[in-house]
Amino acid sequence: MSYEIGQTVYVQQHPATVEAFYPNHQGGVDFYDLKFQDSRTVAFPAYEIAAEPRVGYEKPDNVNSPAHYTQGKYEVIDIIQASMSHEGFQGYLLGNMTKYLLRCQYKHQDGGSEDLKKLIWYANKYIEAGGGEL
Repeated sequence: MSYEIGQTVYVQQHPATVEAFYPNHQGGVDFYDLKFQDSRTVAFPAYEIAAEPRVGYEKPDNVNSPAHYTQGKYEVIDIIQASMSHEGFQGYLLGNMTKYLLRCQYKHQDGGSEDLKKLIWYANKYIEAGGGEL
């Protein structure tokens, strides 16, 4: 969906006004500058913006169900799993665990706790997918 300059849109349940549009900005994703009621202007990818506030919106869960992975009918992890062999998917999960472990202390202001929670999520997925005990 596209939005017009000056249009009121919503990020979760927070209203904002579209200030600028950047088509195909990062990896082909459309971005918008949105001005909020407190005068902050923040860039958001189009997939995080809606024409109406989200009803029953819960605080985002960036570990178990990130909003950017749940666009559409299927979660990205399920599509990845369906596209790979069992062994390939196990390798993918192990690679992600390694990635989150190695960068946790450098990426976030939270001391790495979000990345460590993601590592645990991938470890649980590995076990759930029949990878055995780690």
